[in-house]
Amino acid sequence: MSNTFATEEDRVNCPFYFKIGACRNGDRCNRAHVRPQVSQTLLLPHLYPNIPDSLSIANDEDWDDDMYARAQEHVEAFYEEVFMELSNYGEIEELVVLDNVSDHMTGNVYCKYYREEAAERAQKKLAGRFYGSRLIQAEYSPVTDFREARCRTFHETRCARGGLCNFMHVKHIPKAVKRRVTRDTVAERKREQRDGGQKRKRQTSEERRAMIAQWNKERQKELARQTTTIVPFTS
Repeated sequence: MSNTFATEEDRVNCPFYFKIGACRNGDRCNRAHVRPQVSQTLLLPHLYPNIPDSLSIANDEDWDDDMYARAQEHVEAFYEEVFMELSNYGEIEELVVLDNVSDHMTGNVYCKYYREEAAERAQKKLAGRFYGSRLIQAEYSPVTDFREARCRTFHETRCARGGLCNFMHVKHIPKAVKRRVTRDTVAERKREQRDGGQKRKRQTSEERRAMIAQWNKERQKELARQTTTIVPFTS
């Protein structure tokens, strides 16, 4: 493959579609969108239902700590719910929720599995299903390295283009939440195996949000305790 493939020098293939899995010009783009026939990564377009608080923050409008807390609790509850569902089809390497607000990127969710077979299984099983009132339309994505797709200025400092940037602004999910969801997923699979494949009744969205809110309170208490703990000098 040419080293100019899907770069600005490539006048045939769209570099944004290749890197981001989405292009602001859509089908009107004058470069080709080479859609993969198989991939480890699925794109679930517009799946995340942004709330007004999260849109205000993404658009860099005036916001306060309460707005941020509500937006963060909402996205963490969504992340936990979607991760648990998508993990039914295989082991997840990375799950990404976008903070961008442009029409072709708003609410986009990317799920990268460790194995292509898991992505294929998920795409087939999700066909025709809904998340709330949203029809799930999972498609294979060319994105394999989210580091290349991310907006570096957004994740390092502040992006001048705000939510309209054409590179990924990835919503922040704390590492503690990711570890906990992964641990709970493994525990649930072991429990299902022990019980002969019988699935436990799933929590409602309200129950999950209440649980995550409690986790956040416990995390804040732990951080406060660590801050106030006196650590003796060592030689």
